[in-house]
Amino acid sequence: MRRSKSNKTVVVHGFTLGEKGEKMSKSLGNVIDPDVVINGGQDHSKEPPYGADVLRWWVAESNVFTEVTISPSLLNAARDDISKLRNTLRFLLGNVAGFNPETDSIPVNSMYVIDQYMLHLLQDLANKINDSYKQYDFGKVVRLLQAFYTRELSNFYFSIIKDRLYCENADDPKRRSCQTALAEILDVMVRSFAPILPHLAEEVFQHIPYIKEPRSVFRTGWIKTSSIWKKPGLEEAIESACAMRDSFLGSIPGKNAAEYEVIIVIEPGLLFEIMEMLQAEETSSTSQLNELMMASQTTLLSQEPRGITEDVTELKGTFLINLEGGDIREESSYKVIVMPTTKEKCPRCWKYTAESSDTLCPRCAEVVKGK
Repeated sequence: MRRSKSNKTVVVHGFTLGEKGEKMSKSLGNVIDPDVVINGGQDHSKEPPYGADVLRWWVAESNVFTEVTISPSLLNAARDDISKLRNTLRFLLGNVAGFNPETDSIPVNSMYVIDQYMLHLLQDLANKINDSYKQYDFGKVVRLLQAFYTRELSNFYFSIIKDRLYCENADDPKRRSCQTALAEILDVMVRSFAPILPHLAEEVFQHIPYIKEPRSVFRTGWIKTSSIWKKPGLEEAIESACAMRDSFLGSIPGKNAAEYEVIIVIEPGLLFEIMEMLQAEETSSTSQLNELMMASQTTLLSQEPRGITEDVTELKGTFLINLEGGDIREESSYKVIVMPTTKEKCPRCWKYTAESSDTLCPRCAEVVKGK
């Protein structure tokens, strides 16, 4: 039982049980010593040292309002979760190097659409985490963080933006747009898990490169977000593009998306106009739409192309645009045409956008020439 001095709230938790649901007692000899969990037992092969953060993560993850189960398998799972979180944080820290938010940040409305979309998701995450802490639902905090850093970041956003991060000029606004989002994501995430993993939060906070005089994360305030991040209309743009992306990637399982060209055919209407927001030109290897598709190049058309060869895959689908609370609803059909690229692999960015294997693609040639 824990009493909070600030609001005189009492939180009551259940008993701690063994792996098979049996009660722990000294007489049965099945008590797990927290000190052994943190520092390890005499035989580290049987009782490894997990550290305090793993123990705290397990506590937070557990539904403390009922009986709580602890076992080596649960502690191993907690350690794996933290390992994945650390990898996410390592990526974030590495890619905000050389970035100064005070001078390099891009205004939200000028950012890439997918970067704005990530800030939109980030604000939603922050609001839900705030509510969960107020309700003492630490398990929900853990689940929200797990879903965000696994699904939204590692599996989605990071895989899409690597080319922009690694291959554009260091101070290109397209790259700065991405870094602006990464810096905000890093700040919100570290503050979100700080009450649960204080040691990891302090370690990360001390290594944020643009903080000149690092202070404790616990002395610099709680989660900060901005109301201008909230842009629900962007969901239609990203989710419709992702529906087409999923069709494309699903047709080439295990293969490199950059080895293919994609033609997207959408009947004239709202969906086509939304896609034009991501790609103004007809064909591009550097547009926001092509970045999402991860293809060699993407062509956006409002009618069927002529002269398509037999060596193609055609995929059909529909997407329902639903804006302003249902006031604007329009279902549009689309076709995704997938074909092997005719270009060569660029030796710098590894995208198949070069005229020959020993020459740089136009984008990389421009970047290198400017250095």
